[in-house]
Amino acid sequence: MKKLGWVLMIAFALVLSACSSESSGDASGTGDDPDKPTIAMTVINQEALFFTEMVKGAEEMADELGVNLHVYNANNKQVDQYNAIENFISEGADALIINAIDAGSLLPVVEKAESEGIPVISVDSVIQHDSVDVQIGVDNSEESIKLGEYFNEYANENFSDGAKLGVVGALNAFVQVNRQDSFLETVESNGINVVDIVDSENVQEKALTASEDLLISNSDMDAVFVTGEPAFIGAVSAVRTQNMQDKVKLFGWDLSPQVVQGIDEGFVEAVIQQHPDQYGAESVSAAINIINGEEVESLIDVPATIVTKDNVDEFRSLFE
Repeated sequence: MKKLGWVLMIAFALVLSACSSESSGDASGTGDDPDKPTIAMTVINQEALFFTEMVKGAEEMADELGVNLHVYNANNKQVDQYNAIENFISEGADALIINAIDAGSLLPVVEKAESEGIPVISVDSVIQHDSVDVQIGVDNSEESIKLGEYFNEYANENFSDGAKLGVVGALNAFVQVNRQDSFLETVESNGINVVDIVDSENVQEKALTASEDLLISNSDMDAVFVTGEPAFIGAVSAVRTQNMQDKVKLFGWDLSPQVVQGIDEGFVEAVIQQHPDQYGAESVSAAINIINGEEVESLIDVPATIVTKDNVDEFRSLFE
């Protein structure tokens, strides 16, 4: 019956996706064995390479451990993500892995999972609640502070009159807002002038438009900080369309083929690179350990790396 329930839920989600143009998410799974645990995972989106790598790592670990894994792509819609988690709980998932769009909005459903005895693993984004058993990821605030310190040193050496900085953020993504706040606090303490902040909504096409608007409105800007992969890809494209490769330097989060090319061309200066495949693998491993009654660290840190022209070769294989 548990197997049938899961199959019906996934089939129903796919029917809704096919029948409604407003459907924002989709679910996928590795195939159910009723005698094995079922782990349910939801991610912010699967447009960005970061999240596809996270899912890939989770799927590979699920295959290695021989467990059922269902993945729901929320497509940046927090209501859909909330509803998907409720469905996973009602269908009897053995553990939940949550990559939250808005961590605060999920507190009621996280509490519900706890009341049902379902372990919760929060990955990347931080859900601050006692119901969360494990937090996996990087300290976004601390890493942005490190990048801010790198930026301050770069600015002191290269912008003698003080740097004019723009930001391409994603105000609908809690993690990216956290990165933005920590970075700006660090650079503003060094006297950096923040001229404008635009919102990419964590969507690549919107990031391109927002970045172009930022560059056109601030043609004397020295640098741009971007908070995540879609924003960074959009910013790289905008620098090219506005022919500003020799005028502006980009700093921010998450490599992609476009960003690596920007490093090679010299206008992308420094990028914080996480290891999302490890996030996915660690989250599945932690879920199974909890299900099996084993002790698991409440915080599993997967360190990030600041990538520049000096060490970018170490990361090219990610995009081959």
